[in-house]
Amino acid sequence: LGHPDFADMIVLKTLKEISIPVYFHHPNVTTSFKAGRPLPPGHVSVTDMLDDFLPPNHPLNLNEMLQNPTEYVLPLGHPDFAEMMTIETLNLPSISVYFNHPNATESFVAGHALPPGHVSVTDRLEDFLPPNHPWNLDKMLQNPSDYKLPLGHPDFSSMMKEENLRLPKISVYFHHPNATESFISGRALPPGHMSVTDMLDDF
Repeated sequence: LGHPDFADMIVLKTLKEISIPVYFHHPNVTTSFKAGRPLPPGHVSVTDMLDDFLPPNHPLNLNEMLQNPTEYVLPLGHPDFAEMMTIETLNLPSISVYFNHPNATESFVAGHALPPGHVSVTDRLEDFLPPNHPWNLDKMLQNPSDYKLPLGHPDFSSMMKEENLRLPKISVYFHHPNATESFISGRALPPGHMSVTDMLDDF
């Protein structure tokens, strides 16, 4: 009875305010850590970003902890990681594609490679990539099974604007065979047929 209150022996110190800019699709770090989801490969070093803000006796290697979240438990009262982040708006591109373009996200997740001769995605999106994003998009899209989209990555389809394809109208006589059926069955264009390239070049 009469023991001094422990709280009277404690002097509260204010932690230095941390404000790390992240993009809107960045997952909630506290939720990810508690769920056991590790820091994705290639993520910028959290240790380097927060080294100057750590209080005394705090474990130093934050990367090690975040890459192995199941081996660590956040102490009671630890600040929420999300409170240290400032959300920035990501400038998403708007790329015109034709109506028959496949869903790029579904294709990537299913492991379908970018078809040969496809326009360079790296060249088209290079100016929109956030810092630390892998830059060789063509390599990733040509080898989708070697890569995994990080949690919260924007849907590729949200960056695409579907455009109507201007289809030509070519006059043929009533006895002209069905061109699609002929092509699929392997029947070649007959000798002397007018140039289809010249007719469709503008379309």
